[in-house]
Amino acid sequence: EDEDEEEEDFTVHSWNKCQPGMQSSGSRVFVWGNRACWPACEGTNDRVPETNVQSPTEVPWFAQFAEQNNCKWQQLSFGPSFGVSRTDSGEIYLWGSTLKKDGKGRQYAPPRQLLLKDETETRFKDVQCSESSVWGLTPTGKVIVWEMVPQMISEHLASTPMPRFCSGGRSLNGMKRPVKQMSVGVMHAAFLTEDGQVYCLGRNSYGECGVDPSVQNMASSCRRVSFPKHCHPLLRVECGKSHTVAVGAEGQCLSWGDDSKIQLGLGDTRSAVGEERPWSGSRGFLNMRQSGEAMAPGSAFRGPDGTGSRAASTSQRNYKDFESHQQSKPVFMMDIPLESDRQVHGIPYPPPSDLKCGDDFTLMLVRDSPDWYPPEEESERLFCCGENGKGQCGRSMQQQQQTFAACRLPKNSKIQGFSCGSDHCLAVLRRVGAKKQELWCWGSNACGQAGGNTNGAVCPAARLRLPKGVKVEAAWCGFTSSGVVCSETSRASEAGET
Repeated sequence: EDEDEEEEDFTVHSWNKCQPGMQSSGSRVFVWGNRACWPACEGTNDRVPETNVQSPTEVPWFAQFAEQNNCKWQQLSFGPSFGVSRTDSGEIYLWGSTLKKDGKGRQYAPPRQLLLKDETETRFKDVQCSESSVWGLTPTGKVIVWEMVPQMISEHLASTPMPRFCSGGRSLNGMKRPVKQMSVGVMHAAFLTEDGQVYCLGRNSYGECGVDPSVQNMASSCRRVSFPKHCHPLLRVECGKSHTVAVGAEGQCLSWGDDSKIQLGLGDTRSAVGEERPWSGSRGFLNMRQSGEAMAPGSAFRGPDGTGSRAASTSQRNYKDFESHQQSKPVFMMDIPLESDRQVHGIPYPPPSDLKCGDDFTLMLVRDSPDWYPPEEESERLFCCGENGKGQCGRSMQQQQQTFAACRLPKNSKIQGFSCGSDHCLAVLRRVGAKKQELWCWGSNACGQAGGNTNGAVCPAARLRLPKGVKVEAAWCGFTSSGVVCSETSRASEAGET
C-alpha cells in the first residue's frame, strides 16, 4: 500500500480485548537487580548496594514521598543505568548512576522530577526507557523524548548545588493523529495512533521498522507501517530488541523484524523442512529395522526448497540457504498450538488479550477457560516463543530456541499483569478462588533480576515472596533490573488471604 494514498478513517470494531488495562498503584516500591539502576537518596539514608541486589528490597524514598505528597506510584521503568517512575497524578521522576572519574565505584543521582523544558504542568500517562532515552506519553497523545539521559545525569552530578529538577525533552512529530499507545525497544520504538495506524522510528537493521534494511537501515523519522486492510484498525503494538509485534482489529497477530531466534512466532523457521526426528538418527534407524519405513534422506539428496523431505515444513515462512532470517513487512503469526489437555476438545485459543516482547522472545496472554465462565472463574495462560538459552520462555532449558509453548505457571490462575526485560520476565497472578496475588519470575539472573540465589538462570518460573504486610499490585522489568509497586494490607485482610 502506497504511503501517499489517502488514509481511511477507521473505527474500532467488535473485538477490542487487546487493550492496555487500568494500571494498579501503590505507595511502596521494591527494586532488585543491577545496582547501577538503584534509586538512592541521601535524604532518606538509603544505603547504596555494594553488589547487585538478588532479592526484592524496599526503597524508603518512594513510601516517604507518597506519604508527604498524598500520591501513589503507578509505573516503573528501567534503562541500563537509570530509571523512572510515574505517580498516579502523571508526574515523572528520574534517577540514575554513573562511574566515578577515577573509575572506582559509582555515584548516584537521587530521584528528581523530569520536566518538559521547565513546564511543571505537563502530565503523562505512560513512560518507558530505551538504551539512552526516556519516552513519555501525555493524555492528549503527544510523545515527549528526553535523549542522552546518562550524559544528563553526569552533568547534574557535576553541578554544585545539584538542580532540583531535570528539564529538557522535545516533542516527537510526524504522526497525523494523537498517539494512544507506545512501545519502546532498545533502539527503536512503535506508536499506535487513535485511528489504528502504526508508526515506527529508530534502528532498522533487521526490518523492525517495516522497511527493507538493505534500502534503509535507520528510520530517522516516524514511518507508517503498511498492513493488510482487514487488519485495520490496529489495537496493540509491542517492540523487542530487533522485532515488532502487533494485533489487528479481528485479533490477528502480525510480526516483523529479526527472526534468527524464531521470535516472530512463524514456527520453526530454522529449517526448510518439518519435524524429522522420527525418521533420522538412531530413532529413525530402529524404526526402519522394525517397520521397514525409510529413513529421512540426507541434505545432499534434497532440492533447494527442501523437496524430498519426509516431513513438510509447517512454518509460515521458509528461508533459503544463506538468506537472512528476517521479515521487513508484517507477517501473520502461527496459531498457538493446543496444550495436551485441550487437544481432546480441539478448541483453539482465542486471540491474545495482552502481549509483551523481550530482546529476542515474545510473550502472549490468552484466555484458557471457556468463554461462558463468570469473570471470577476465568483463567489465563502465557505462551512464549523465541530465545530460551537463559530460560526466558519459562518452561524448560531443553531447547535453545522454542516455538510457542506455555510457560510453567500455576494452572487455573488469572494473570493480573506481566512484564519482560532483556532476558527475564515477571508475572503477577491470582489463583482462581483465592484473593492473594502472587509474584512469579523466570529467566536470566546474571544481575539478580530474577530474584534467585544463583547467577545462572531461573527456569521454570519460580515464586518470589515479598515481606508480610504488602500486596503486590504491578511488576515491571528493565534491561537487567526488576521492580514492583505494592500497597499495604491490613491484618484482617492478611488473615483472610491465608
